[in-house]
Amino acid sequence: MSSPEKLRGFGLALPLWLLCLAIAQPLYAQQSENAVTDQVEADLDAGRLDAALSKAQTAVGRYPKSSHLQQLLGIVLFRKGVNEEARAAFQHAIEYDPGNSQNYFDLALVELAEKRYPDASRSLEACVHLDPTNAQAHLLLGRAYHNQNQTAEAIEQFTKALALNSALPLAHYHLGFAYQSMGNLASALEQFDLEMRVNPGFPTAHWLAGNIELEQGKLPEAEKQFREAMELNPRAYQPHYGLARIYAEQKQFANAEAEFTTALTAAPDNPEIHYALARLYQQMGNKETAAREFAVCAKLHARKDKPVSGIAGASLQP
Repeated sequence: MSSPEKLRGFGLALPLWLLCLAIAQPLYAQQSENAVTDQVEADLDAGRLDAALSKAQTAVGRYPKSSHLQQLLGIVLFRKGVNEEARAAFQHAIEYDPGNSQNYFDLALVELAEKRYPDASRSLEACVHLDPTNAQAHLLLGRAYHNQNQTAEAIEQFTKALALNSALPLAHYHLGFAYQSMGNLASALEQFDLEMRVNPGFPTAHWLAGNIELEQGKLPEAEKQFREAMELNPRAYQPHYGLARIYAEQKQFANAEAEFTTALTAAPDNPEIHYALARLYQQMGNKETAAREFAVCAKLHARKDKPVSGIAGASLQP
């Protein structure tokens, strides 16, 4: 072949070589990004947060518009408690992939952790709009609404979550708490009972149900709930306090005093327990000790009141 023919052949081969290179480069980049993603996820799964953070930051520097890497960076930062930077990473993830519902869900977790409930609501609303089948997102949206005293909207979301997954942990509990806050005690008790069935290791449903049954005068049923709650969490003050109220109602003063004292060991700054104990001492004729407990109660009430969260059981958790 003459030199001109060779040059013409080379000229034809050159564009094909360039085309293959152009295709190979993004494929290699994608493979590299996937490899880094796997490494970060492996460190996350193993609890190696510092290593995961270092790799994620390096990867984001190399692939700054990768929504998935921004999301992983946000997850690592959130687990390390660096919420502001985690929020920024999740916002970048949304910017680069606004159709991914998980990005909105992850951002909402940061907002919920900081009690920024309106912001959490907006993120979760976007999440369930993109993925209406996400039961956990509906549950968290209900909690965000409940914290903003939007109880009817909260009940709607809890109901949607349970329609998607009737065994979703804490969904019956939050729905029951919402019903209780509206005075619908029968529905609340029903939901707490359902929570016990799907989530038997959760003590709060027991003592909340016990509180309702105590108010209804069902002392044996209430006592059973309080004792079951104690078995699940002996350190929680609420079931001891509930059992003390039952003993006080039955005039078993010594037992009531012992349970009130146990409750105060776990919650020494609870004015409600001090007040109940003071009333018990009055019934026992111990005026001096009753006066001391009333004084403690007054002192605690004089402190600056803290805002009470509408989230189910937030002010009552063990």
